[in-house]
Amino acid sequence: MYFTKNEKALVMGILNITPDSFYDGNPNIDSNYIKEKFLSYKNSDIIDIGAESSRPFSKPITVDEEISRLSLFTELNLKTKKLLSIDSYKPEVIKFALNNGFDIINDISGGGHNNSNFEIASIYNVPIIVMHMQGTPQTMQIEPKYVNIIDDIKYFFEKKIDIMKNEFNLDDKNIILDPGIGFGKSIDDNFTIIDNIQKFKFFGYPILIGLSRKSFLQKGSDGPRDVKQASLEAQLLSIRNGANIIRTHDVEETYNSLNNIS
Repeated sequence: MYFTKNEKALVMGILNITPDSFYDGNPNIDSNYIKEKFLSYKNSDIIDIGAESSRPFSKPITVDEEISRLSLFTELNLKTKKLLSIDSYKPEVIKFALNNGFDIINDISGGGHNNSNFEIASIYNVPIIVMHMQGTPQTMQIEPKYVNIIDDIKYFFEKKIDIMKNEFNLDDKNIILDPGIGFGKSIDDNFTIIDNIQKFKFFGYPILIGLSRKSFLQKGSDGPRDVKQASLEAQLLSIRNGANIIRTHDVEETYNSLNNIS
């Protein structure tokens, strides 16, 4: 996925098939809910579909359970020209999704165990979003610490890019970087990342930012704020600072705000 200097950022809509996601988990998910949510994202460029929550302290589920949830979507056979992204780090789930029409791997683990998900991206010749996370969803928010948050993330990306290109021969067009806002980061770390997105452009790859509805936006202000409005403002700032893809729960509002950027 190549982006020119003046190209408009892409909108990635979030579709969680989970009972326990931090914002939009739904214990009563069925095919009607999934279809309605999917069709409501008419102004998204990408729809990111996940079947396991990655919120702080969430418990992992089995491969079979994740595929069972994901099947609620694939069995609908919804026709779309939009790109579909699978939000998973498990190789079996990723391959199931790619074999059922998905186009992109969104991997919070940064490549998976032994970088196995890079091999999948190479074999299927699809883009992979490589996210930085300190620890796991179960441990990441237990006092995260960095020597220098930006330098540490850049070093992580540098190592992963070297592995993707030199060990798995991934094409440049199939590499997307995500600094992992909210994944093993303090409130200050998250705002520092937003302010320094341009520094990650050094590598020459698209930058994805996912901060939608995250609690740090509320806690980081002088007083209580509407987290939706705070998300939209932070997304606009992220785009101005160099983000190429915005992952969001608020597709229509994000799409409209992008059209108003001067």
